[in-house]
Parts: sequence; structure tokens; C-alpha cells
Amino acid sequence: MKHFLNKTILSLAILLVVPFCLWAQKAREVRETGFYKMRIEKSISEAEAERICIERAKIDAIEKAFGQTVFQGNSTFVQNKNTGEKTETQNIFNSVSESLVNGEWLEDVKKPVIEKEITKEYTWISATVDGLIREIRSLPVTFKAYPMSCPNPSCGQLTFRDGQDLYMYFKAPQKGYVAIFADVPTEGKTYRLLPYKYSSSMSYSVEADKEYVFFYNRPGSSSSSEKVDDVTLFLSNKNTPEVTKIFVLYSSLGEFGKPLLSADRNKTETNKLAERNLETPLFLESEDFQRWLQSTRREGLQVQLYTTSITINP
Repeated sequence: MKHFLNKTILSLAILLVVPFCLWAQKAREVRETGFYKMRIEKSISEAEAERICIERAKIDAIEKAFGQTVFQGNSTFVQNKNTGEKTETQNIFNSVSESLVNGEWLEDVKKPVIEKEITKEYTWISATVDGLIREIRSLPVTFKAYPMSCPNPSCGQLTFRDGQDLYMYFKAPQKGYVAIFADVPTEGKTYRLLPYKYSSSMSYSVEADKEYVFFYNRPGSSSSSEKVDDVTLFLSNKNTPEVTKIFVLYSSLGEFGKPLLSADRNKTETNKLAERNLETPLFLESEDFQRWLQSTRREGLQVQLYTTSITINP
């Protein structure tokens, strides 16, 4: 019996270890070239245009190597833009930041080639790059998370109304840390929703197998030292539906860092928020968030990433 038990334990150990070993294989590295051409606007210098051109050419190479991803999924979200006499369709994703999610530029194999073309009306600049790229692979998601329209787990919802509150359900199989961000493409900003605004933690500590409803002030919880932020969804254009992307990060291995965040808004926005007795969560530019996300997923904490999109209707 003892011998059989040992064999059983060994078999279980192999079953548990093999999938991890398969997952832990080295990420794919490839050599690829990229190209980008742009017009130099009067608002930027030639040196800045060259920098942008090289960066976009690297993005082109990443897309060639690993495909183009829009918000970590296979859907292109579209918003209707009212132009008065006609309605035109406009993509609302940022191709630079979204492509960075899938891969990273490791090094130049050849020095970037910069070419400039001067016409009667404009000056054009192009960049050709040649280098090594590494794929950023997504870990399997073991936790459960979804947006809700009420603080009951049965209220899972992806469509909201202007002025409606947002709640997030979360449950993980192991003790760990979580962070939640909301990217608003129409603003080009990503807001950190969790940890809460006045928390000193870099990521939020969660217990194993415990159900959490974030952004909800439970009745009778006023004595808690934790200040919970309510999240209310507002449209920037009251006549047009808008899409917001939710990012949920989780690690069972330890607390992970946070990006550099800001609370600064322009004076007009600040006054409008004050009139409605509202505060804005801490935020950063969308491209900066994607770069931080890319860096965080490279680290040894095996951060899992879940994304979903919500639509806010007038």
C-alpha cells in the first residue's frame, strides 16, 4: 500500500509539473523588419518626427511577427462620430499601445535607416528597422472577474448607461494581489480603479476563494479603515456610445508594482467634477500604461491578465 501511495503521489506531481514546464518554455524570438512613413507637422521637430517614425516602424515589425491585437482580443471597437450632415465611422483603439502588448523589441540587428522626402507642400520622413523581437505570452487566467451593474454577483453586465455605477466581481483560487485599470480610448488615458485612490498599496491583497465586490461601500462598513471608491461611468459625448476597456491583473506569487500615476486635470475638467462632487481616479497616458503592462508581464511574478470591454450608452 505504501508503494502504491508513493507512485500515486509521484504521478500527481508529474501531472502538476509538466503543464508548468510546458508553459515555462522560452518565449519565441524572431528577427523582423518594419517600415513607417509620416509627414512632419509644424508642431513637432524633425528629431521628434524621426523618433516617432522609428518607434512606429518597430511596431510594424512586431505586428508582422506576432499579428496585430486590438485590446487583447479579436474585436475592433467602433464609435459613431457625428459630423453634422453625415455620420462617419472611426476606430477608437491605439495601434501603437495595443501592439506593444504582444511583443517587445529586444535589439537592433542593423541601424535604423532614415530617409527624408521634400515635396512642394510637405516634408516626409520614413524609417526602416531590422531587429530581434520577443513574444510576450499570456498566462492562463485562473481567477474569475467580471463587471457588474449592481453589487450582486448575478448582475454581470457589459452594457451600461451614462451615469450608472460600475462594480467588479473577483475571486481567486490562491491568496495573492490584484489591480484593476480602465482604459478610455476617447481620452487616451488609463485610470487605476484598484487599489483605491488613497491606498498606499501598489496592488490589492486578496484571500483565497473569497468573493470580492469592488467599488461597493457595504452597509455597516463605515468603521473600516479602508476608503472604498465608488465608480460612476460618464460619457464625454452625451449623444455617442463609448467603449471602455477593463484590465484585471492578478499574481499569487507576490505584490507587483504600479505605474507612475497622476491626479492632474485641466482647470475646466476639475471645475466640472467639483460641481458634481466627483473625483477622478489616478491615471496615466494609455501608451504609458501599455508599456508598464508589458514590463510587468515580463517580470518573474507571473502576472495573469484578464481583459473585457464595456459599452456606455447615452
